[in-house]
Amino acid sequence: MISRGYTPLFNGKDLTGWRNPYPFGEAKVVDGEIHLLADKKFFLVTEKKYSDFRVSVEIHLPEGPANSGVMFRCHVDPDADKKVFGYQAECDGSDRRWSGGFFDEARRGWIWPSTPGRSEKQFLEHETQSKAAFATPIIANALNRNGWNRFEITCVKDLITIELNGIQTVRFRDTTDASGFIGIQHHGEEGQTYRFRNLFIKELPQVPAERHVSLTEQEPVSIKRINDTTTLIDFGKVAFGNIAMPVPSGRGTAAVHFGEKLKDGRIDQNPPGTVRYGMTPIRLGGQMGNWIVPTPVDARNIEQAGLIYANPPAVLTPAQWRSVMPFRWVEIEGVSSDYPFDLIRRRAAFSNTWNDDASSFECSDETLNRIWDLCKYSIKATTFAGVYVDGDRERIPYEADAYLNQISHYTTDSDVTMAARTFDWLMENGTWPTEWAPHMVFMAHAEWVYSGDNDWLKHRYESLKTKTLMHRSGDDGLIRSDESDQKRHDIVDWPQKERDSFVFTEINTVVNAFHIEAIEQMAEMARAIGKDSDAEAFEARAELAKQSFQKLLFDESAGIYRDGVGTDHSSIHANFFPLAFGLVPEDKIAGVTEWLSKKQMQCSPYAAQYFMEALFNHGRDEQALDLITADGDRSWKHMVDSGTTISWEAWDLKYKPNQDWNHAWGAAPANLLPRFVLGVQPATPGWTTATVRPCPCGLTFAHGKVPTPRGPIDIEWTNKTHFKITVTLPETISAKVDLPATKASTGVLIDGQPVAATKSGDRWILKDEVHGSVTIEVTQPASN
Repeated sequence: MISRGYTPLFNGKDLTGWRNPYPFGEAKVVDGEIHLLADKKFFLVTEKKYSDFRVSVEIHLPEGPANSGVMFRCHVDPDADKKVFGYQAECDGSDRRWSGGFFDEARRGWIWPSTPGRSEKQFLEHETQSKAAFATPIIANALNRNGWNRFEITCVKDLITIELNGIQTVRFRDTTDASGFIGIQHHGEEGQTYRFRNLFIKELPQVPAERHVSLTEQEPVSIKRINDTTTLIDFGKVAFGNIAMPVPSGRGTAAVHFGEKLKDGRIDQNPPGTVRYGMTPIRLGGQMGNWIVPTPVDARNIEQAGLIYANPPAVLTPAQWRSVMPFRWVEIEGVSSDYPFDLIRRRAAFSNTWNDDASSFECSDETLNRIWDLCKYSIKATTFAGVYVDGDRERIPYEADAYLNQISHYTTDSDVTMAARTFDWLMENGTWPTEWAPHMVFMAHAEWVYSGDNDWLKHRYESLKTKTLMHRSGDDGLIRSDESDQKRHDIVDWPQKERDSFVFTEINTVVNAFHIEAIEQMAEMARAIGKDSDAEAFEARAELAKQSFQKLLFDESAGIYRDGVGTDHSSIHANFFPLAFGLVPEDKIAGVTEWLSKKQMQCSPYAAQYFMEALFNHGRDEQALDLITADGDRSWKHMVDSGTTISWEAWDLKYKPNQDWNHAWGAAPANLLPRFVLGVQPATPGWTTATVRPCPCGLTFAHGKVPTPRGPIDIEWTNKTHFKITVTLPETISAKVDLPATKASTGVLIDGQPVAATKSGDRWILKDEVHGSVTIEVTQPASN
């Protein structure tokens, strides 16, 4: 917990930092736990007050009648009979099952859920809603009555959330208390011992960029005097930052305009969507030297208490930076022409471990090279917050966005601690879409495969179980979606118009594809950390779900998947997600792949990650590249032709009018090109073994560098008269090699010598792994 920004409230040895305000009740330390004993209700409370925080406490109730809880922002009146009062997260051992509820001890009674006689009138207005929430199985069964239970309470301004064993039970706004003590309760049952352990607190807000991001001063690329009062400065690419400039002489005021977009040679001051523009007034004269000109503040992307119901807090940047925004151009208005504009610097924020030389890619298609440059820089530019965020509109991590950002960060940079840091942030600040929860499993799996760190995984494994959607599965292993899920939570793709007319039903093909992939990855991770019984349970559940998935969702007559049970409509999403996740039976793959090969980019940049993976993994690499570089407005070619320097959230503003122009989920080629065109991927956790499986895609050559935790892998291949590749591996990595085979090819040479290889379809698979630096050729028949 400490490594995730937490500090211990309990040192495991004694009760330093705690006090008992009552003349009765006993608190003692036993084997690293706090034990409370009493014959009347009492609370042990901290000596320090806290305001905004996330506190984590584990509670073990005694057998028999028992009730406890965690006090937070509570108060102590030493002269009162009920000395401790205020907010409490309930730990309810009775059959009522209100554990995780929100109670106001010795003051207003039950807040959520509420009940007549024990709640004030204002809270009874939501009695039906709150009791219905606590009657749902996921909340009613959240408490482990005979074991340890983890309570996590987050207080940010007036917003209070309570989680029990990873299940959010309360999200409520209350303005009564802004600060107070933390406390733990003995309910007063004589002879009963209440046990507490792992008490940690993280004071909020946390600002990841303070430790993990640096400001880089950048010179202008060009300076152009527009008219007698205005100068346009171009920094070449968009970056998040602000500017430093010499203090202009004179009297009066001037203005600095920041923008992402030009219109008629000037910064567009009324750009569409969430494309950024802002103006900061400055005063002339009065000071000597340089000053920082901050960008205007957008209240939405610094909001900590969630303006929208489901929104977690925005990720803040360090106060000492002053405010930042994404911009490429600056207009200085009201400064004389003899001002030293060449001394203006942009202070651009990037990860302080970013390494431009860690990766490279070049091939015979210049459009593809431009796409690679755009997407690689998009990953760099969006590291400004210290965790992956969704762009500048909200500055909030979202699970799917973060996963796509993560896998592209791995292929472009050599130090990627941001991925694990973002995972931990999201486990505490999750968002609302159904399929975004399984992306947390994907993130953990990707980090484990990248790092090979079983200890990291062990500390996060149990909490991942809440992200599999298992609580929504039926006896057949498939996930059910109720009306609210179908109308709001099941996302399929985003924005909504990118869903290829997907028909939402109770049993949804896309949601179930994500669920099955998540539990298969959970099985693999469980096996890796010695949780064999869990692994077997996940494997059995996955097999049951796959059988039901195929039986209920595959249209045998059409040879493809329908969107769900109860509809005959088949979207591309209902087919490329199962294909990408390996859920299509061997004898059905050809039909699904052939159907998809006739489709265009009928999905968003987010879903295109999976669409392209499905094509690359099933012999349709040329089609994938054709879609990436297609003419029209639904491709990455359209992005680079537009002149943008960071990838977009959607293919064009007409598909998402409020889209960001600085969104890393639109940068999928940053991982697709290294993983599939160069062909480099990890074969075992920690990159002890790699797979080299290049897809020529109709290109005549490609070369590049792919970073790994053990050092870079260099690839250079040509595909003219025959296929030839040079692979250079770090000393501690061996590689399994799988090469393209023409019908006429006869074998494989390594450094000119024949080696054992098996031809399987249109691929040559080498028998032995390779090491070091080798040149491998696919041989052709000798010409007459």
